[in-house]
Amino acid sequence: MGKKAKYETHCYLGIPVVEDNDGGYQFKRDADGDVKIHTWRIGKHTKGRFTGAGQLMMTENRLMVMIIEERPLAFKDRHSVVPMQRFLTVRASAQLLADGQRLLQEQVQD
Repeated sequence: MGKKAKYETHCYLGIPVVEDNDGGYQFKRDADGDVKIHTWRIGKHTKGRFTGAGQLMMTENRLMVMIIEERPLAFKDRHSVVPMQRFLTVRASAQLLADGQRLLQEQVQD
């Protein structure tokens, strides 16, 4: 048996979002009203291309997520992060992205 071909791996920090009544997006809040940042990775069968922070993606559970940041991920570590399904061509507003980046910075400082 030959060695399996490696593929490019990255992880993405993002916040789940929901569509609002104006056709935009807002952060999805948990039962306590908090906004949480989660991590996903591209998998071998992930569809679409990453174009930048603020882009939306869909998880394998059909949850829409706004990507805040892309980070490198070693191929050997890929199974420690949940894979995503696809990148979407939709982007969140600049304000929502700025709010998400601020939340990420606050988490880093804690």
